[in-house]
Amino acid sequence: MARAAGPERRLLAIYTGGTIGMRSQSGVLVPGKGLAAVLRALPMFHDEEHARARGLPEDTLVLPPASPEQRVIYTVLECQPLFDSSDMTITEWVQIAQTIESHYEQYDGFVVIHGTDTMAFAASVLAFVLENLQKTVVLTGAQVPIHKLWNDGRENLLGALLMAGQYVIPEVCLFFQNQLFRGTRVTKVDTRGFSAFCSPNLPPLAIVGTDVMINRELVRKASGKDRLVVHSSMERDVGLLRLYPGIPASLVRAFLQPPLKGVVMETFGSGNGPTKPDLLQELQTASQRGLLILNCSHCLQGAVTLDYATGMVAAGTGVISGFDMTSEAALAKLSYVLGQPGLSLDQRKELLARDLRGEMSLPMTDEGPPSLRRSSQGLGVAQLLRLSQETDAVRDALAPRLACAAAHAGDLEALRALADLGSDLSLQDFNGQTPLHVAARRGHAGAVTMLLQRGADPGARDEDGFSPLLLAVRGRHLGVIGLLRAAGACLSPQELEDAGTELCRLASRADGEGLRAWWQAGADLRQPGYDGRSALLVAEAAGNLEVVALLQSLQGGAPEVLPGV
Repeated sequence: MARAAGPERRLLAIYTGGTIGMRSQSGVLVPGKGLAAVLRALPMFHDEEHARARGLPEDTLVLPPASPEQRVIYTVLECQPLFDSSDMTITEWVQIAQTIESHYEQYDGFVVIHGTDTMAFAASVLAFVLENLQKTVVLTGAQVPIHKLWNDGRENLLGALLMAGQYVIPEVCLFFQNQLFRGTRVTKVDTRGFSAFCSPNLPPLAIVGTDVMINRELVRKASGKDRLVVHSSMERDVGLLRLYPGIPASLVRAFLQPPLKGVVMETFGSGNGPTKPDLLQELQTASQRGLLILNCSHCLQGAVTLDYATGMVAAGTGVISGFDMTSEAALAKLSYVLGQPGLSLDQRKELLARDLRGEMSLPMTDEGPPSLRRSSQGLGVAQLLRLSQETDAVRDALAPRLACAAAHAGDLEALRALADLGSDLSLQDFNGQTPLHVAARRGHAGAVTMLLQRGADPGARDEDGFSPLLLAVRGRHLGVIGLLRAAGACLSPQELEDAGTELCRLASRADGEGLRAWWQAGADLRQPGYDGRSALLVAEAAGNLEVVALLQSLQGGAPEVLPGV
């Protein structure tokens, strides 16, 4: 992942329909045409003066300058006809992928404007259809039409355009409510609230506040210079079966009949289901005739495991574990795997058990990495110890990356091994981060303490200008904030420049933990936001009485500073 370079970044925004552009007709919302014209009238989406100077066509708009040296120019391609997302299927999503393919060389990134009801399905399907992505693809939409006075569409669309324009994140992503999620990890969790999506088993790839915080270690790396491949032969005969207490075997048998080729089966808890012999026999019979059955949990968080005797994977039925995949990702993965020509049943099962697009976290085994010492980074430390006897140059080149990996895992033993080797634990890796930045962002108080004791600079800045203290604030790691403050860390004037607006945002959402983190870091909670109001006034206006009480309490006392390290 890298910050995009160049004076201009060109994007294609594919408008498929959805609430963001809808209009009311006879009391109901219907897809609304002419989104480009709506955006053209909004100064935050179009700099008319610059567009005239550049001679841009009607369907091409340009954002106000995000930075003095870069412009984001985007063309709106409106689908004919527009869709309500509830009517969209794999066929339409493959067509969107083919549109991206046909324009792939002309644009630096892509934004897909889509309805929210099936956006999580769309993001997962696009992720599997688009292989070897080297460019950013971001889906977004809204809960309220963009032309309404109080809406989320403007914030979501602007954020998606800026993320696709300013960063190279070679994945299919979803941007909603100031968060950039991996497309294969999201699910819709709210029908009315603006925080409509969550990523239950993977943190966001990026969080947008007064600054953009990228979780660099989560972003998947582009696979070399391989050419984009669009897999249009996705299997349509896949389905979703949700088990419930007392479900009859006859219903399961009827559901599993041809032409169905694959099914995502949602089970209880960590992959459990009824153990009635007749039901298990139906699953086993379907599996033996070649039906692929992928087991996912009803639960929002957690994974399918083998911990219980009632686990469907352990029951000898031929069911395959979906680990911590969402049902949306599992359904898309089934469609992709079944659409691959020339594979045997065993080869398809092997593909389903592999992480292909970052859609699942495989469990740790005796051969896997339960800690950094048994991971590839841990082996790297051991290799580094040997290399130190041969060449200091190799050691010095590898050490910053290994130290950051150890800090990410909170692995004190690996950090000590590197320090004992003579490695400088304050050096930056290729992302401009020090191990202290990484440990602070992850909230590893032990690693932060050790790094500070060994001379790490608490005021170091990464390539985005962020300090370890700001990263700890964003992560709401109060203990780490106290350690850094005790070591002399302070938020810079640049980091505090827009803090008032961020404090007001937290107050409006009743986010007391976030407010406490800023206070702990030394921010003035009375600092006004962009409209001149303080966080306290925002909380009072919103009726958030607990936040009002918290702010009054915090503003009456000085920030706590933990004892020195």
